Amino acid sequence: MPLSGVWTAEVYGPFGWENRGIFVIEKRRVIGGDNRHYSVGSYQLDGDQMSATLNVHYYGPPRTQFGSASERFTTEIKGRLVGDTIEGIIRRPDKPQFDLQIRITKRMGIPGE
Repeated sequence: MPLSGVWTAEVYGPFGWENRGIFVIEKRRVIGGDNRHYSVGSYQLDGDQMSATLNVHYYGPPRTQFGSASERFTTEIKGRLVGDTIEGIIRRPDKPQFDLQIRITKRMGIPGE
């Protein structure tokens, strides 16, 4: 299945799966965000294994995630593609003790593709 499309992201937290915004995945790029941050980066797909590196930028008050409230940081996603879902982990390479579970679900393809 091609990854190109609009995807929603959820992270597992103390209250269960929490919505963390959207990603547009297209041509090896990942662009996304929510009401407080935006992310840009790239991805690779090898069989059913997906990996991505994202630069996160907060434009609202930063949330305390991965052990600190930073305005800018890098994250890595590693997951397995199963149908229209990628299940895996998201982490800051500089804070591996704070790995979080992530679930990314494809909602639609890119129009015209």
